[in-house]
Amino acid sequence: MEKILYPIGRVVKSHGVRGKIKIDYFGENPEQFSIYPKIFIRDSEGRAQSYEVLEVTLQRPRLILRLKGVERVEETEDLIGKEILVRQEDLPELEEGEFYWFEILGMAVETEQGRRIGTVKEIIPTGANDVYVVKGKRGEILVPATEEVIRRIDRQRRVMSVFRLEGLWEEEDEV
Repeated sequence: MEKILYPIGRVVKSHGVRGKIKIDYFGENPEQFSIYPKIFIRDSEGRAQSYEVLEVTLQRPRLILRLKGVERVEETEDLIGKEILVRQEDLPELEEGEFYWFEILGMAVETEQGRRIGTVKEIIPTGANDVYVVKGKRGEILVPATEEVIRRIDRQRRVMSVFRLEGLWEEEDEV
């Protein structure tokens, strides 16, 4: 049985002719990528193939990786557009109040009074703070990931409790 893998980035394109790839890293600190000695990328059949990371070069806002066994630009073509995955046990511990995107995606969103708004379908990084795209009964609602709006996140129940600021959503959006 395959271990559960979590996305930490996406292959954007080849870099040069010697098999390097350019990636978008989903983490906040690109220098942190070097803690992953092994990554996984799914092949065309959906099987996770492991790759040893030989070199990580920062080229803001992206990273350039050299992987063991990928030596020519032709060998990178099937990797372009694919997610870079790691095992859960390889993920670094987070500080109190920090969450991985995969924990937030799919989470139910409700008001502090327990009225349901919807489910987090997407996360948009904006620099200042992330914005959660919540799919509700009347469409999408954009919820800023700030302490003023996000009041509590319950990992076990997979529920995010939010405070409604004027203009974010209407009472009719709540169930």
